[in-house]
Amino acid sequence: MENGYGKTVNGLLSKFKIFQALSENIANVNTVGYKRKIPESLTFQSTLKNLILRDDTQGALKKTGKVFDLALEGNAFFKVDTGSGLATTRNGRFNLNAEGELVSIDGHKLIIVEKTDKSINLALENDIEINEEGVIFAGNERFGRIALEIQDNNPVKVRQGYVEGSNVNLINEMAALTMAFRSIEASEKLLGMEASVDRDLIEKYGRNV
Repeated sequence: MENGYGKTVNGLLSKFKIFQALSENIANVNTVGYKRKIPESLTFQSTLKNLILRDDTQGALKKTGKVFDLALEGNAFFKVDTGSGLATTRNGRFNLNAEGELVSIDGHKLIIVEKTDKSINLALENDIEINEEGVIFAGNERFGRIALEIQDNNPVKVRQGYVEGSNVNLINEMAALTMAFRSIEASEKLLGMEASVDRDLIEKYGRNV
């Protein structure tokens, strides 16, 4: 008789990962620039490799009016220096550190390329503008350009004074979470039934082995 434990356990593992992905989406519904995980992309093999796809749909732009709040329109990411290497983010909520450098909310430095040779400290400037190409101007002086990692050939625009909201639809995620929970419950019951059958077989025939 073929043992169904393996398939049931594998399916249960995938369902737990889906449940975790949905829970993370819901937890980040208000996180700036968050891109929802796509639970449907999870299979047993992908859970082993820790692979999951993300929904790159554009989140709604929210106006803040803050000079260093930036949003991206298009499929691209800001580049930041974590101290141990480069990373990318869609969270465009930046500030100035003590050295007058633009940093993320995690303190990672925003990568600026094509910087001017002139001595310009953004912390001392009152008139700072960032255009759609990501070029930073301090007064009439060009300071540099924000480095972006562009994912395709479509246009990308930088919006100063805006942040991008999460692309999570809370109602859809809650409905999917409920279905995932019920599916997990069903798999647990099936696993219990398989264990019960095995136990009965052992009790019935085990003495004769």
